Amino acid sequence: MARIALFGLGAVAEKLHLEACASLPDVEVIAACDPDDRRRREMALRFALPRVYAEARELVAKERPEFVVIGAPPDAHRELCLLAIDHGAHVLCEKPFVASVAEADEVIAAADAKGRMVRVNNQYRFMNIYGAAHAALARGDFGRLYFVQCWQQMFHPPSMERNWRAHLLRSTLYEFGTHALDLICFFFGALPTAVDCHLPKVSPESAADVLVQVTLRFPQERLATLAFNRVSRAPMRYLEMRLDCEEASLRISFGGLARFSLEWSGVRRRPAFRFSLTRGGEARVESAGRSWVIARQGADARALATAVNLKALIDAASAGERSNEPARFARELLRVVSAAYESASSGRTVWLS
Repeated sequence: MARIALFGLGAVAEKLHLEACASLPDVEVIAACDPDDRRRREMALRFALPRVYAEARELVAKERPEFVVIGAPPDAHRELCLLAIDHGAHVLCEKPFVASVAEADEVIAAADAKGRMVRVNNQYRFMNIYGAAHAALARGDFGRLYFVQCWQQMFHPPSMERNWRAHLLRSTLYEFGTHALDLICFFFGALPTAVDCHLPKVSPESAADVLVQVTLRFPQERLATLAFNRVSRAPMRYLEMRLDCEEASLRISFGGLARFSLEWSGVRRRPAFRFSLTRGGEARVESAGRSWVIARQGADARALATAVNLKALIDAASAGERSNEPARFARELLRVVSAAYESASSGRTVWLS
């Protein structure tokens, strides 16, 4: 039985971490901590937590957990990762990993020295819709992938938040963007070689990056673009991706989908009908005027994907593995994000290779 402690009892613990732990039969949540007294009482009662603490340091000293799941605000991630590692625990840390590449290096070095593992919960790649698309690409079903487009549109500036997110200036790209970056690198099987980013100040009410446009160059003449708009008045699209391959295009939608269309197909010379309805998401292939679904995802996808990520960490530890390559990859994603902000500030392309 894996003994797990939670650092942080905010929304991410409530919606993801505790549900993920509950879905794994060989996991026992032995304790949790949060500085908010009211929140501790509420969550302990609701989820039958055996022991709750105000401070993480007291928790690890008394409970000695094997694994720690960190769901505190990101400015505390470095300190909490180091604390858990120093007390002998493996760590699953919520994204964004830490504040800087230097902090990531510090955490990874500490984990290597102690023989502990750290993983970051960029869990989207473990969802069915992204996993099915990746498997199809790996089989070569649609030929070479050469272009990925990724976009998000919603009206949700930081001022609508009621927690630490409301105060982030590097908000959309830093706090959310690593999910999209992780998926793009997952599909390409590589990290980008160059970043070109624009963060126009379109909202006088917010100094945060509510509008983000990024172009990423990848090895072998491949390209990806990100377009995130958090002040859009268009219908909400939580995360949309189009993967253009030599023989087909894949459209992956996550965040609920209700779509009906009847369009003229020039290839087939007749009307083409499409209907999609899902609370979670779907992956769809489009080719030669035809379209078909290869995977659908339920509404609870993020919690289930978190459970897969956590189980992979537990299984690796049980098998005696001590590799921190997943943490090093998360460090590289952070490096890409940092390069994007540098590019936006300087007005220049930043080369990473």
